[in-house]
Amino acid sequence: MTDISPATARARRGRRGARVLSWLAAAAIVVAPLASPASALAETSPSSSSTPDVSPTPGTPGIASLIAAPANGGTVATGTDALISVDQRNGSPRPLPAGTVSVSLSRSALASQQAVVDWLRPGDDAEEALPVFEEVARADVAELAAGDERATNVSISATEKDLVGLAPGVYPVAVSGPGGSSRTVITVPRTDAPPRSTTVIVPITAGARTSGLLTATELTELTAENGALSAALNAVTGTPAVLAVDPAIVASIRVLGSSAPATATGWLASLMALPNERFALQFGDADLATQVHAGLTAPLEPTTLAPYADPANFSAAGSTTAEGVPDLRQLLAVGTAANTVRDIFWPAGGTAGPDVVAAIDAQAGADADALTLVPSDTVSGGDGGVRAATGDADLLVYDDLVSAELARVAAASDDAPVRSAELAAATAQVALSGEGPLVATIDRPATTSRAGVRTAITAITGAAGAAPTSLQDLRAAAPGQVAVADIPADADRVAALQRFLADEERLATFATALVEPTQLTARERTAILQLIGNAWLTEPTAWAAAVAQHEENTESTLDAVGIANPGTINFLATSAPIPVTVRNDLPWPVSLVLFAETGDPRLIVQKATVVEAGAQQNTRVDVPVEARVGSGETTLSLQLRSTSAVPIGAPEAIGLTVRAEWESVGITAIIVIVVVLIAGGVIRTILKLRRRRSETASEQNDIPEQQENTE
Repeated sequence: MTDISPATARARRGRRGARVLSWLAAAAIVVAPLASPASALAETSPSSSSTPDVSPTPGTPGIASLIAAPANGGTVATGTDALISVDQRNGSPRPLPAGTVSVSLSRSALASQQAVVDWLRPGDDAEEALPVFEEVARADVAELAAGDERATNVSISATEKDLVGLAPGVYPVAVSGPGGSSRTVITVPRTDAPPRSTTVIVPITAGARTSGLLTATELTELTAENGALSAALNAVTGTPAVLAVDPAIVASIRVLGSSAPATATGWLASLMALPNERFALQFGDADLATQVHAGLTAPLEPTTLAPYADPANFSAAGSTTAEGVPDLRQLLAVGTAANTVRDIFWPAGGTAGPDVVAAIDAQAGADADALTLVPSDTVSGGDGGVRAATGDADLLVYDDLVSAELARVAAASDDAPVRSAELAAATAQVALSGEGPLVATIDRPATTSRAGVRTAITAITGAAGAAPTSLQDLRAAAPGQVAVADIPADADRVAALQRFLADEERLATFATALVEPTQLTARERTAILQLIGNAWLTEPTAWAAAVAQHEENTESTLDAVGIANPGTINFLATSAPIPVTVRNDLPWPVSLVLFAETGDPRLIVQKATVVEAGAQQNTRVDVPVEARVGSGETTLSLQLRSTSAVPIGAPEAIGLTVRAEWESVGITAIIVIVVVLIAGGVIRTILKLRRRRSETASEQNDIPEQQENTE
């Protein structure tokens, strides 16, 4: 046996004590989520006490969460049980231990719409004055494996928990259990609710874009069975929702004619067949406030969409005439004359101050019955009605808190528990919005689903006493005078639009070089409208990148036509053409005039030469030049101009090294050489003939001598 010193023993006891403390701490961490603050509230005196914080974002990786959502959109009719669905999601790497889900209710009704917001979404720094809660239901739950999800229904008995005693109103509910805690609300409706005018406005838009129209490929994707546009159309079909349609979508389909995807033409036919009242947004849902702050005297509109159309797609029996191409009005129509309301303007929420509202009304013209939609949080005074006016400008005021909840419902995608929780909040907001007419919007959510949008619409149209009302009826109501809050301009967006407009003028000047200038100008206008679209408001970083790319593309376009400088050319004749290459990087043909001049009086140059350059190709142009001197150094200045005399591209200077006397010298030399060769040939021939004659005579003299010798 080994002896252990007292110091060693104390050290070991200290280590054991530390281990025990660490085990206790770990156990506390595991058990903490299981503790039910609500049940603690029930056992203590009815004084205010703390309530668990809301769980993290559902589905957050590495974190467990709990979502509580009452059935029926949170509506609990007097005398009926309340059913709370508790969805546990274990995104952590460890199992959630078994435990108890506890549901607690406060019998102190929330008094206002803002109170609902404060309860469901408490601020990080806000100090809450919490009501008294009592536990009204609980359920045991088993262990939940890592990565799993489970829904548990917890019923609150109306008789046992005296739900019958709850007066009509909105009541806070706290739920806790393994995985976290959650806040929700239930709404007890009035049994004698009077009829109430309700209107819900749903946007039909295609999201943030940089190009003017959607391509056939994009339309195929968006109008497919699971496409975003198909989801939006399915969501509003069969509902009384008022549609706010981006005309760029319908124009993108119509301009393709017979080449449009079948799914897109089917979608358009379904849209046009819907009886729903609708109005047209600005093209691309362009930001009205930014246009006003940029100093525009009228909202921007497309100039023409003809460049997007292929006449062959509108011809009959193989004809190539363009008679079938719809005009701009036909391309942009979002409905029929019977269901389309004109002169309705919808700036993005929180962007339109009194200056914007007044400008929109003035720009619409004296004969227009303009109506501008604004959120209620930007309006004060009046009787709180939805029909209002500020000065001479007519307004339609929509409930900002109800609309915010509807947007959350629509954005819940196909996550049913989250959507149900958001629906309960929307139902509560509707119940607390008063008894007068209600207008709500689903304000351009970043993402939506068919189920989400339809659920949001139902939250309004399915409310107690709801009576769908048209925009025309709302417009006819007498307005009350209100004040609209000042809203500062978005300096970055205003500055970007002003740069776009300045560049548009430069491009319009440059476009005079094109055979069809509208191929460039029309596309630029529609691109500008898309780039200032309201969909970009929620994506400032991506928008800044899109703006920078557009401006870079503009500079590239302005540099797309020019002269390819060959450097110095040796001019070896008194008269000859100088080859010049004209570069056209545009996808459209150009018609230009090449101007050439020189300050050297020794050269005669053809000043103007017509250039017809095809799309995306280099074209050779011959410029006739005549030299009056034998030799020298000079410069030929070249400039392209459109047929409207607008300079196109940068001027170029070609260096000419003139050696015109080389032509005379060369000809003389050739003549001399030819003469010498001919003379040499003649002399050679003569000498050869003489030699032959001499040889013949010599042979004749030798014959008599040979005969004499023989004899």
